[in-house]
Formats: sequence, C-alpha cells, structure tokens
Amino acid sequence: MSTECNAEISAVDGPDSTQNGIGAAADSSSTSSYQQPLSKNQIKKQKKREKWLQIKSQIRHAEREKKKRRFAEMKKRGEDIGPSRKSLKKNRMVDSACRLRVVIDCSFDDFMTEKDTTFLVQQIQHSYSANRRAENPLQLYVCGIVGKAKQRLDSIGDYKGWDLHKEEREYMEVFPKEDIVYLSSESPNVLDTLDETKVYVIGGLVDHNHHKGLCHNLAEEKGLAHAQLPLGQFLQLKSRKVLTINHVFEILLRFTETKDWQTSFLSVLPQRKGACAKDNKEKDASCDNTQDVKATDCGNSSETCDKDVKGEDCVDSSGTCDKTKTDSETCGADVKATDQENTSEISDKS
Repeated sequence: MSTECNAEISAVDGPDSTQNGIGAAADSSSTSSYQQPLSKNQIKKQKKREKWLQIKSQIRHAEREKKKRRFAEMKKRGEDIGPSRKSLKKNRMVDSACRLRVVIDCSFDDFMTEKDTTFLVQQIQHSYSANRRAENPLQLYVCGIVGKAKQRLDSIGDYKGWDLHKEEREYMEVFPKEDIVYLSSESPNVLDTLDETKVYVIGGLVDHNHHKGLCHNLAEEKGLAHAQLPLGQFLQLKSRKVLTINHVFEILLRFTETKDWQTSFLSVLPQRKGACAKDNKEKDASCDNTQDVKATDCGNSSETCDKDVKGEDCVDSSGTCDKTKTDSETCGADVKATDQENTSEISDKS
C-alpha cells in the first residue's frame, strides 16, 4: 500500500518538478546571455573602428600608389631604390654566412590587448624586413606563436612564405637551456659581444608598462642567462626612451656587420631620440642635461610601440603602420606642452 502511495506522489510531483527545472534553466540562460551596456567611450571606439574598416582598403590602395610613384621618381633620378623582390627571394637564411640565432618570444599573449598584439606583429614585420635585406641575414626565430598573435600573423597574406623559423613551441622547447641569453634592460649584465653559440631572446611584450620587469623576472625564475645591450656605455639620449623589438633586432643585425656597438646604435636609432655619441666632445656638450638610458629589450614600456614604430619607420613596410594619426596626436600633445612651458617662462620674465 505504501509503495502505491509513493508512486502516486512521485507521479504527481514529476511534471511540476520538470517544469521548475525548465524554468530554472531558462532563467540561467537569460542571465548568462545578459551583457552590460557599452559605455559612451566604448561606443565611440567601436564606431571609430567600424569607420576605419570601411575606408581601410582605400587608404591602403592610396599608400601603395604613392609608394610606386615615389620609387618611379627615385629611379628616374638615378637614385638607389634598394634590392628588387626577385633578388630578395634569393637572399635566404640557409645561405647566410651569419649563424647567430635570435628569437622573438611571443609567449606573452595573455598579457596584451588586441591592439598591443597588432603592434607586436608590426614590429615582427619590421624585423623580418630588415633581416631579408641584409647581406648575411641572422637566423630569425619567432617562438610561442599562439592565440591573438597567431591569428594576426595568419591574416597577413604572404606570412606563410616568410623566410624565418616559425614555432608554436616555446623557445625553451627548441633550444638547450644553457645556450639561451634573455635580453632585458633590468639585467645587471651588459653584453660585450655576440656569441654564435648562444641564442639571444627578445621578449615580444608590448604592455605599456603594466608588467614592468616581467621578462627579467621570468628569466630569473627559469634560471636563464640574461643581459642588456650596452646602450648607456656608448650613447646619451635627450630623454628617457626605450627600444622597440625591431630596433633591438636591427642593432644585433648591424653589430654582426660592423662589430661596433656605437655605429650599430647610431645607424638604427631614429634622429628624434637625440642620440649622442659619448666619445664625441661636441655632441657631449649638447647633451649635458641628458641621462643615460638603458634599452628596454623586451618592449614592456609605455613607449614601446606607440612612439617608436612611427610612419617614418614604416615607409617600406607595405602598409603595416596604422599609427600615423596616433603619432601626430602625440606630437601635437608635445607641442602644446612645449607652448605652455614657453608661455610660463615669458610670464615669469615679464
């Protein structure tokens, strides 16, 4: 008798419990699908991004046409326009007399925004461009290509045909631990020369100084050798600046050609950095109020990409520089600041 009663009770309760379960599932799905409304600033950025995507192809086409006209004028005047694409295809790493290995570490995907990843890929493009134009290219590796960085690189049309070593594995899975030297401005060790038996790693991190010293700390935790470029021994800069990934790579490339750090620095660093050779008395006199600056080799600084990869650095990069406007706005801010300083000086004098 009790068994029959229990069966009847469960039969009555069954439909209600099922309905309650469906209701709970619906509530949870509606809660999970709910999204917070965008702020005014986010909406503004979204509209700006959509507008840029609409006119991007037109701007790229205009840039390519302008570049063609400029090269045609240079050729007409008899100026050197650099090696042809056909000759560049023959200049491969496997045939290079230089066997120095340099790695760009792209394992910082979780530390960067999508915009920062775009800047990272631009700097990799500049590094590759400089390497393929060198008489004896370095052995360039890009390791830890995953996530946003991989998606961005795959979106580049000819990326799969680039003459470089692409690795989804991290650099420690590719090279012996004892061969690795991680470049970091936080390191107390200073490079004197480059050793072809070593592997020099440049941290592919663009984070606007949110994770200062991260590259050096990781090298310490992993028990890796680390060092910084001898920038402070040879140069003085007008302000506290840092180096982009492509600048560090190009300095290493030039050093393999010249065997001279100072020449390598001066040939790579843009004039806007105001680099002064320390052994030149006239230049030193103009740099009395400057400070010695270390090179931030892993790019983890607020000025890593926003101020170093400007339009003048990307002239030959087939439209990879999207930051001309940003730089002009930055320059405008600097000019305003200077005007304010001059105004205050005039008022003090009066």
